[in-house]
Formats: sequence, structure tokens, C-alpha cells
Amino acid sequence: MSIHATPLVSRALLASALLLGACTEPSPAPKAPPASTHDAGKATLGEPTTLQAMEALLDDAGPITVQTVVSARWESSRSGLINLEHERAAALTDGAEPVEITFHALAHPTRGLYIIDTGAAQALAAHDHPLRTGAVGQAFNFGALRVEVGLGVWRGDRSLAGVLLTHLHFDHVLGLPDVARDVPIFLGPGESAFESSFHALTQPVVDQLLDGRAALQEWVFDGDGAIDVFGDASLFALAAPGHTPGSVAYVARTPEGPVLFTGDVCHTVWGWRNDVEPGTFSYDRADSARSLAFLRALAARHPSMQVRLGHQSL
Repeated sequence: MSIHATPLVSRALLASALLLGACTEPSPAPKAPPASTHDAGKATLGEPTTLQAMEALLDDAGPITVQTVVSARWESSRSGLINLEHERAAALTDGAEPVEITFHALAHPTRGLYIIDTGAAQALAAHDHPLRTGAVGQAFNFGALRVEVGLGVWRGDRSLAGVLLTHLHFDHVLGLPDVARDVPIFLGPGESAFESSFHALTQPVVDQLLDGRAALQEWVFDGDGAIDVFGDASLFALAAPGHTPGSVAYVARTPEGPVLFTGDVCHTVWGWRNDVEPGTFSYDRADSARSLAFLRALAARHPSMQVRLGHQSL
């Protein structure tokens, strides 16, 4: 269905360019700021492995239980989420596309409870929250953001052992206020140092969300770009650059089979089903296409694999 441009859509497109994408620039900015000035160092968790070793075990039942929670709903620009210049997207037009802001809860029998990305903090449900009423909220059209299950409400009195980020864009850390400050945060290499002129708006908020926390822990990929997160072949981190240079996908082995978390390698159901990479929301569109092809081929080799996309539900 085509959605005609309205002031609301225009604000959504601006928000999208700044938030979900925040990557494509017509020319390099001379002093583009990083995503965050927060300290980062080498991850203390995980060990390199090979894709062959990972795939040899993927179809065996694993110990991790997974729950995906749609924490909030929002909207974004279709031309950012899907490469409308692709020949397979010829029938699509630009406009507002519904998106979800999710977190994925991974319970390991001995390592505890981890989340992939953070959803939204419960406090964001309040219409007078500073992120809604201030300049940032207006730029991001947060009046259209609807919090359904804040991370804090879902978590209750359960403690988290760690946060696994697919990347450091603002919409993937909105739930950090509901995460204790001593919980370690893991992410891809160079994510906090990734420079973009759009970070001039988002960096202060990201830094505030990270304030008082230990240094970010960056995965160190080697060889095939795969890491055995817990050292027991239950959870893997995979290098998947394109949306950002340090974007990461994850694969968990569960009692029901493997589950793939694409992050923003693929935002939408249409993009996944039609093998079309994101559009303007790509730091490097060619890398985005390669990472999407890699993950789709992985899923095709393992038909029992469930796939959890970046901003829509299959």
C-alpha cells in the first residue's frame, strides 16, 4: 500500500535518517563525531571459532531458551529500510513503514540471562519523558513511538548477566535505563568509534545512557568472523558489516533448533523474503548485500532455523 507524504511522514523520514540509518553521507564530514565517547576495550567473553565448526552443531538441540519481545512500535522510511533501487523492489514506493523495537531474551542454564539489544525503557511510555518533549524527541518523531512492554517491566526482579548489541544505533539502546549499571555490554569492533555527522545529535544521548557503566566490550573476530560466545557452542556472534562497520548477528542453539538474530542486516520481512538489502540505512550498501546473502544462505542450509529480523517479525 502506498503511503502519501504528510508532515508526520516527513518527520518520520527525518527521524529515520538520523536514527535507524544514520550512515549514508553525500561527502565525508571533516570532523564527524563517533557514535559514543564511552570507553571500549577487548571483550572478556568468547573465543574464535569457524563457521564449519558452528554449522556442524547448529541442527542439534541446544540449551538456550529464547523469547523475543516487541518492546515498542514506531515507523520509518521504506527507502531506508529497503533498497528501492534494486530491480526486485521496482513495485515498491517510498513512505512510512511500520517498525518494531525489540529485545531478545536468552536464558542459559549456567551463564544466566542475556539480552540481544534492549528494546525501550519503561519510562519512555510517559508522554512527558524528555526524549519525547525535547529536541531529540521531536527530530525522531517520538510522538509516534508506542511503548508496549518496557524492558524493566518485562525483567521484573530478574538480573541480567549481559547485553549483546547488534550495533550501537540509538534505537537499539533505548532500554539501557532499565539495565543495572554493572551489567557488561558487548558489541562489534569499532562500533563506538564509528564516525558519522548524524552522531552530532545522537552521541550525547548515547553517552548519557552509557554514563557510569564499565567500558564497552568489543568482539574480536578472527578468520571466519565467528565467535563462540560462551565457549560451549550454544551461542555464536557473527561479523555482519554493512549497516554499520561493526554490525553483528547472533545464532543461538535452542531445544527447538537454531535461532538467527539478524540485527539491521535486514530490517523487514519484505527485504528478507525478496533478498533485498537495506537502502539508505547502510554505511556500505555492498557490504549490506553481502551480509544479507551470507545470513540467508546460512538459514537456507538449516531449514529448522528461526529468523528474528531487525525491526519486523517474520
